[in-house]
Amino acid sequence: MLKQALVLFSILPLTAMAAPVVEGVYVSGTNKRVHLSSFEYEGAKHYELFLANMIGDSSFVIASKAKPIQDHQTVVFTVPESGYLDYQSNLGCQVEARFLPNEIQLKNLSNCTSTEMAFNGSYVYSKQSSVVPKKYQGAWGECQYPKSNREQAFLSDSKGSSNGTQRFDVIKVDPISSNELNVTGAFYYEADPVIHTINYKYLPDKSVRVKADWNDNSSLYKRCSD
Repeated sequence: MLKQALVLFSILPLTAMAAPVVEGVYVSGTNKRVHLSSFEYEGAKHYELFLANMIGDSSFVIASKAKPIQDHQTVVFTVPESGYLDYQSNLGCQVEARFLPNEIQLKNLSNCTSTEMAFNGSYVYSKQSSVVPKKYQGAWGECQYPKSNREQAFLSDSKGSSNGTQRFDVIKVDPISSNELNVTGAFYYEADPVIHTINYKYLPDKSVRVKADWNDNSSLYKRCSD
């Protein structure tokens, strides 16, 4: 009976420590970042890992779970099939993710390309890269339309858009000054996961000048009064 009690006591701390994994940006060194996000569909939790290489190719893998992933769990993510490509060299690639408190450990299992294999290793959660400070957040443009029908340039705590249509997940936040911010975002262009940097410059009249790195021109958006 005493042995049973000791065994039960020994597993209680691990049980008490179990918690849903923290979603957001996990960083390894200077150039590699992993963005964890989820959504619910048909009673299941669907997870995405965007593998963002700041100096190379990026990728993403997915997994579905009946219940939220907890710390200390290991989950196998798979590269999804694309409806845009006839051939995928990484189709079926499986990446093993070990979730620890504020840490993700990645290990390639099979069928992966050098793009995914570059992400082997440990990644630590970065709140600084995951959350845009509130003073930079907002939505701008299309004030001539009703609020419910606007497709605005915006920046929230973890997502954004430079033009209202091309949306991204925030993977790096780089304040330049109190009125200027660079944000690096993870984008999905059809089957192509890519990263881009967008500059937000905040003007005295509360309008914002936005410039994306794929465009030589900037756009000026007004902040709506409603």
